[in-house]
Amino acid sequence: MNVLTESITSYYPFFNWVVAHVGTCFPNLVINKVLLWGLKDFSETGSQQSSPRTLSSVVGILGHLAGSNFYDIRESLLSLFKWSLDENLSDDDQIRKQKVATVPFLLKLASMSQLLLKIITTVVLQTLFPVRPDVIPRLAVFAPDWCNYFENQPKILLEVTVHSILACEQGAWQIISILLDTSLSTSNVGYHGVNAALAVKNVCREILEMIIQEVDLQMKLKGAHNTGIALLSSIKQDLCLIEPLLLDPHPLRVQTAVRLISLLGAQSPNVVISSGSGVLRNATNTFHLAALVRLMAENVTVFPAIKPEPENPLSGHGYFTQTLEQALRDIQYSPSSREHEARQLFKNIATLLKWENSRKVQILKSKLISRGIHSNLSQISSLLMKTEDLLLTHDIVETLDHLSIQDKHQYTHSVDLLLRLTRAIVRYFFICIREEDVIRKYRGIKIVNRLLTLMAMTSPCARVLAIRELVENGIYGDPAKYFGAKVSPPNDSKDYLLLEHNHKHGTSVMLAQRHSSVFHAGVIGEGPRRSVPENSFDKDTISMNSVLLVDAIKSCCTNEEVSPHPNLDAMTSVSLLLVELVSPDVMYNGLPWPDEEFIKVTVERDLQIRRTFKDVPVLWTLLELTARHRPALAYSSVLLRGIAATVMANWSINEGTRLVDVMALGQLLPPPLNCLRDVLAILTPSQINTVMKECVWAYMHENVPSPALFTLTEGASIAWRDTEMSAPGARFTETLRLILLPNIAKTGSLYHTLFYNEHK
Repeated sequence: MNVLTESITSYYPFFNWVVAHVGTCFPNLVINKVLLWGLKDFSETGSQQSSPRTLSSVVGILGHLAGSNFYDIRESLLSLFKWSLDENLSDDDQIRKQKVATVPFLLKLASMSQLLLKIITTVVLQTLFPVRPDVIPRLAVFAPDWCNYFENQPKILLEVTVHSILACEQGAWQIISILLDTSLSTSNVGYHGVNAALAVKNVCREILEMIIQEVDLQMKLKGAHNTGIALLSSIKQDLCLIEPLLLDPHPLRVQTAVRLISLLGAQSPNVVISSGSGVLRNATNTFHLAALVRLMAENVTVFPAIKPEPENPLSGHGYFTQTLEQALRDIQYSPSSREHEARQLFKNIATLLKWENSRKVQILKSKLISRGIHSNLSQISSLLMKTEDLLLTHDIVETLDHLSIQDKHQYTHSVDLLLRLTRAIVRYFFICIREEDVIRKYRGIKIVNRLLTLMAMTSPCARVLAIRELVENGIYGDPAKYFGAKVSPPNDSKDYLLLEHNHKHGTSVMLAQRHSSVFHAGVIGEGPRRSVPENSFDKDTISMNSVLLVDAIKSCCTNEEVSPHPNLDAMTSVSLLLVELVSPDVMYNGLPWPDEEFIKVTVERDLQIRRTFKDVPVLWTLLELTARHRPALAYSSVLLRGIAATVMANWSINEGTRLVDVMALGQLLPPPLNCLRDVLAILTPSQINTVMKECVWAYMHENVPSPALFTLTEGASIAWRDTEMSAPGARFTETLRLILLPNIAKTGSLYHTLFYNEHK
């Protein structure tokens, strides 16, 4: 073998094939001898002219043998590398010199052959990864001497190292990890001093920076898809290991991951989208969110604006829109054990919106975040509509609240999206109503009011839907119990067909309108009907919830651009909606009050209206709302006369007093009839019935409660009725006066107030 290796130099390059042919018969022997011969020659000649010839011969011979002896070459190189790291005091100067030259020798071989690069990369990574604190310091001892084999220029050594790394088709993650771990290591064990340890860390950072800069340069020169950089392909294969670095607590790891993923994103945008989605869902501090902004910003191309506003504001550069879409999709299909990701997602979005609204972050001045959210409002509204996580709903709505600060005229959404978003916001309102945390409850409803005002200003359809959803759910929906409505009976009762049970108790055929057609009223053996449970909420809570409901409805009726007060047309729609939802009949729902005898025709409807007001007390609050915004109450005339008709037949002090109080508030009853609430409490039932018939019903029958009777002056928020023009005649007040006279001892001051102009 000594003769063969010596002949290689003498008969270069013609003798290479002879050695390679012999190597096929004795692979281990030939491979080891060729490597040792090449290393010996390289250590002696260094960068002289004869060295490249030797290296070329070694590369050629090993390349010939690699086809059938790949693993033998790898084992030989691994043994050679480990041998160079073994410190032995008995080594002579020549052996020490060869050990020093081993790493430069391997670098030279790797730079000359892609196949050997693959083998050497595997060997080095197998030895160094994971980072061993005993190996790196040994290499650091030899590092100053390596420059002797690269023209005594450290720059050349670094460039060769970087280009070799860029050509690696595998092991990218291990290489990056070794450089990062060494750069961030806090241990100085094994080094000759603190300065030596610091120098090694700085060199690793420099190599890492050179790798990223070289990849970036190649992509800019040749184009993102024509670089031919093998390292990028290897990084993409190990992407699942690099993505967690985005959430690492150390800035260097995060910055490195951002830059690598940005480079991959130039070739495959899905890489940036999937990685950004993970950060958006899991980032727990502002540093990681800043890394996300940089990741999005690295893929944004900013062009000079020709127009003050783009034609389609939802089409912007960058991938935040797709990233947010991916994140929303991930949380909707993730298991329930990862619900915290959904809450963290919207907390992070809210933080990004705050940064954007502050206008202190230069890259966010393009409204990158708000554009992405507006583009994904459909998914956000769907999530808000179906989620049962209370904390998540609060986070979603707070995000929408930050979004509403943006210029609402810049974005145009479909009517369908606005309606779905409105329905989701109303659902959140009722979630807040049942919230036990008072602070969170009021804060959430305050946000709801702002959002409902914005939605009503944006779309009339959204305003109509919001009012309907609030009123209908507050009256008949499950949340009605929070406003004092009676609790619905449980649905655990069995369903029986009454006809079948009557057949069991009768032997003859049942004929219509005969005594045999009378059915019994229950099922024998089931016991008496269970009473409906009363509402368990205290009055203060019910009262406050009713006030919050009224505030929400007023928010829907308010257009802040025109007036801070509710719009009268919107309040009219509330009044008409009450009639639609409460009155069970579509006929006789007009404004006029009919003759007293006509009550017999509508008795069933009137009883149903009164029962509804009894079961759902919040209806009185809603009537008072319309009464305060005149003339809206006039459109609920059918409800007022339905209650009045039943009160005359079956007096209730609470309902009767509240009825005349609401009518007086809405100026449907002029003086002195507007003070009846102070009179009814001291009268007998027969006297009350007379007053209701002769005074209230008769006056309303003669004076139709028409909105035309009210005048809206310029600048006023409500209309007023001229009391002099609508003053009742003596025939509507004389009965009341005569009833008060026998009770003058109790009603003296009240009599003087009501009939102060009696003798004028």
